[in-house]
Amino acid sequence: MSPCGRALHTSRGAMAMLARKFPRTRLPVGASALCVVVLCWLYVFPVYRLPNEKEIVQGVLAQRTAWRRNQTSARLFRKQMEDCCNPAHLFAMTKVNSPMGKSLWYDGEFLYSLTIDNSTYSLFPQATPFQLPLKKCAVVGNGGILKMSGCGRQIDEANFVMRCNLPPLSSEYTRDVGSKTQLVTANPSIIRQRFENLLWSRKKFVDNMKIYNHSYIYMPAFSMKTGTEPSLRVYYTLKDAGANQTVLFANPNFLRNIGKFWKGRGIHAKRLSTGLFLVSAALGLCEEVSIYGFWPFSVNMQGEPISHHYYDNVLPFSGFHAMPEEFLQLWYLHKMGALRMQLDPCEEPSPPQPTS
Repeated sequence: MSPCGRALHTSRGAMAMLARKFPRTRLPVGASALCVVVLCWLYVFPVYRLPNEKEIVQGVLAQRTAWRRNQTSARLFRKQMEDCCNPAHLFAMTKVNSPMGKSLWYDGEFLYSLTIDNSTYSLFPQATPFQLPLKKCAVVGNGGILKMSGCGRQIDEANFVMRCNLPPLSSEYTRDVGSKTQLVTANPSIIRQRFENLLWSRKKFVDNMKIYNHSYIYMPAFSMKTGTEPSLRVYYTLKDAGANQTVLFANPNFLRNIGKFWKGRGIHAKRLSTGLFLVSAALGLCEEVSIYGFWPFSVNMQGEPISHHYYDNVLPFSGFHAMPEEFLQLWYLHKMGALRMQLDPCEEPSPPQPTS
């Protein structure tokens, strides 16, 4: 036998001995399943270090330069939005994109769908009810950085103003956030928390909506099962009252595609914020986009403490959204010139009036 043959024979013998001494065992089913879960978790939420709040603020301060719109960047990103998500066609549920008999899969629920019947179909407009492309759009978040910003006049100069989650627009806030609204989102959780799911008095809700004038109320009725009934109640409440507002239902296919788009760019969260959904839509629907109040940090540009919202300091549930990651993506688009992010005050605060 050749040296190579002897070595191979010896190796096989040693392996057989080891096999007898240490018999191979199979992982229990539970342990195998755990390994799969861990691998999937690492795929969805890879291990990496996000800069902390102080580092992000310092980075923004270091990178601030005079902003210039880059039409090429804006067109490129609009094309990416059109290719992935087609907001002009899919932003809202319409009779065109959601015909009767179609199975509608909820974007926030696994294995749950709804077949569109005549009663549901009748709630949809024929097509997306905007004259596209929209010209100059302002997307207004609710960040505390808007307080004392004096940005109201600048916001109201936009042709189309989008707002998040039925924010207060009373006179005490007008100077900072403006009064104009063409579209405002309303999460079903807000209907539940503020208006008792419209199960009792509907007058309070109708009165609260008057501040938004002739605007669209944009609701994710088909994202979660628990959100469908409150959203439909909003539709019928405003219709029965003859209100000026019109309800639009978010298309779950659009929301799902937007989520996939941003996940592919590093945003790892259970769900995107309403603000990022709106900015994404604006980038696909508008020729120019400016955003306000998108600052998820506890200090302003001068390092001074600020409230979470311009109207209160109620903090969101932790771990649901990835707000710093979203901010960094929007800041990148600002640096590219694809959108303008307003972080500084638009006007100096008015001096206090002397007391007599």
